[in-house]
Amino acid sequence: MPASGSASSRLTVSPQAGTPDASPQTQISILGVARQRIRSVQVTGQASGAHTGHLLSYSHHRGASFLLDQQLTQGESVSVEIRVKGRKPIAFSFTVATLGAKLPPLNLTTTQPDKLDHFVTEPALTPPAITVTKSSKRARGHGSVLLTPLPSPVVHPGSTNTVTINPVGPGGPMIVDGAGNLVWFRQLDPPEVAANLRLQKFHGRQVLTWWEGTVTPAAFGVGGGLIANRAYDITRVVHAGNGYPMDLHEFELTRDGDALFSIYSPIRVHLPGTPEGTLSPLLDSIVQEVDVKTGLVVWEWHSYGHIPLETSQATPQNSASYDAFHINAIQALKDDRVLISARDTSAVYNVDRGSGRILWTLGGKGTDFRFGPGALFNLQHDAHMLRNGRISMFDDGAGPPMFNPYSRGLILQLNHRRHKATLVREFARSTSTSAQSEGSLQRLPGGNVFVGFGSEPFFSEFSSRGKLLLDASLPEDDGTYRTYRFPWTATPKTAPAVVAQRTGPSTVSVYASWNGATRVAKWQVLAGQSAGSLSRVAKVRKQSFETRIDLQSAATVFAVRALDSEGHALGSSAAVPAS
Repeated sequence: MPASGSASSRLTVSPQAGTPDASPQTQISILGVARQRIRSVQVTGQASGAHTGHLLSYSHHRGASFLLDQQLTQGESVSVEIRVKGRKPIAFSFTVATLGAKLPPLNLTTTQPDKLDHFVTEPALTPPAITVTKSSKRARGHGSVLLTPLPSPVVHPGSTNTVTINPVGPGGPMIVDGAGNLVWFRQLDPPEVAANLRLQKFHGRQVLTWWEGTVTPAAFGVGGGLIANRAYDITRVVHAGNGYPMDLHEFELTRDGDALFSIYSPIRVHLPGTPEGTLSPLLDSIVQEVDVKTGLVVWEWHSYGHIPLETSQATPQNSASYDAFHINAIQALKDDRVLISARDTSAVYNVDRGSGRILWTLGGKGTDFRFGPGALFNLQHDAHMLRNGRISMFDDGAGPPMFNPYSRGLILQLNHRRHKATLVREFARSTSTSAQSEGSLQRLPGGNVFVGFGSEPFFSEFSSRGKLLLDASLPEDDGTYRTYRFPWTATPKTAPAVVAQRTGPSTVSVYASWNGATRVAKWQVLAGQSAGSLSRVAKVRKQSFETRIDLQSAATVFAVRALDSEGHALGSSAAVPAS
């Protein structure tokens, strides 16, 4: 979204004119004009009257946000007048939402211990066990696998609502190597879970990002976005603005230092066909952009008011919260546009950022494109524009209702002149793998494609022509919202962990691990009769997350030292007595 990063951008204001359900805590966001050029902002509520407030500048001198001193009143109409030096006054109005009931978090306290990995050195760390059933040489060397274990949602026939059952274990961001061995796990206490772990750039540096919080029975998140460095230190926590919590479905960092993400807001609206004055539940899906440095809202877009309700596959009858849109992917595009994917309309939208207008719709009941053989998709996730007019996504297709017999990664070619979408390639691990929700597709350097099968436990790597090269899975009953593969190197600030267990009068088993370390090639064992008299007694190759070293030794105290491939020390454990 290059245009949003400079004061020469066209003026963009949010809430946008005509928004039917702005937050009572909304800011008035003014982007594309320097703060000093904004002369005044007048906000008047139909019920609450005139509002005072103050302007705060965004980073990079690209505008400002007007923060009201008092909240607006639910359901009222609000008029705004903005005066900018050298421009005509900007006047518009919007309506404040009537808020619905907040949903409680899902109860995810039960676990299935037999499906978890267990370690001597880290007894409190219990990640789900990964099984690799196929691994080709052509899939090796593409980096670590980044995932976020979650209980798989089960969708009941005739309903778009989801509930979760049989959680395997605790949630959290997780990294494994190509053989399925654990590299790093940030274990969270239920009901806290994580989603969308990936590698991104922030101010020119590579960082780990993920969402963390709780999940509601309506399958949306209540939490925030985390940014961490190569030592796993959390350097930023990004929160939604305007009184909303951040949803789990998207967290994208832009080149301007902003974060784009989804929000789900329970509101009450008058639905067509209901008695006048009757308010019914509706779950609005919102796109919000926040300046990470200042925390100010830069831009906001609401599905309600832009996407017609009649294009949704959800209804008040089959969805208790009436989740009519269910945004699950957001991508900043050039020319001040945003790509938005909505699962419950089976459609992808190209949105003009300044006006909020939908420029074209791909898929669903309101599609602007015809579909060639094999190109039609349903209930999609992770839609992203590629180069040369291509778009990638994960096509769930499984429902309910079921549109396709199996789920697949998908790449389509869009012809805007002929308004046609043509199948380029599909990526399916089998004709029986059918994900009811979630999923992702990532194009890898060199042409391979990495696909996560969402609510199904599988993740797979394919050649550019669709040949299965790597196939792996979480335990049954577990899934991961998205799955990525990235080259990743890290050295934690924590020390390696060690446990020494006496197996006989002169024999001992030493266990070594270092949660998150990626450059450990060998473990050096030190032993002695006290912590001050340790000497090197063994050096072995690192085996997996935890390495066991069996020794002939009568020593009483042991420690380990992590070495890289060139023999340089990376870190040492504390000295511990043999037990």
